[in-house]
Amino acid sequence: MSSSKLDVGCGPTKPVGFVGIDCFPFEGVDIVFNIDSGEQWPFANNSFDYIRAIHVIEHLEHQLFFFEEIHRIARPDCVVHIETPHFSSCNSWGDPTHVRHYASFFMDSIIEGYLSQRMPLFEITIRAITFSGLLLSWPGWLIYTINRRLYEKYFSWTFPASSIIIEAKVLK
Repeated sequence: MSSSKLDVGCGPTKPVGFVGIDCFPFEGVDIVFNIDSGEQWPFANNSFDYIRAIHVIEHLEHQLFFFEEIHRIARPDCVVHIETPHFSSCNSWGDPTHVRHYASFFMDSIIEGYLSQRMPLFEITIRAITFSGLLLSWPGWLIYTINRRLYEKYFSWTFPASSIIIEAKVLK
């Protein structure tokens, strides 16, 4: 495994040039491993420059362990790209395997130390939510653009978002 890019929960759609880890033995998966088992992931410290997890964290019981392992296997300044359904999306609630529903500021709690637990350091570089159905969702996008917390607190159920996109740099 010479790639310095990791696709966590890659499924059958791992991009070219990535190492893929998934709990199911899909074609193209390089390592079959349950990342939510609580066991250390099968990678050495400081292995990757880029890590992506697309629609993965909403399935995890142990999301804090997930971020600890991401931090451990990431090199300094590694880019971590995460996408997950926004809590107002029907996609968040429509899949019975989803155990968590996220707002766009979920990573803030992790960085600041959830319940005083010392967490690895990340710096958010991109935070966005996406909307589908432009005609009906543009007011939500506008409110979100003006004030993210106002949107999520008062308007997200009226103008539902689709996904959350977070990119963070690993600080070591």
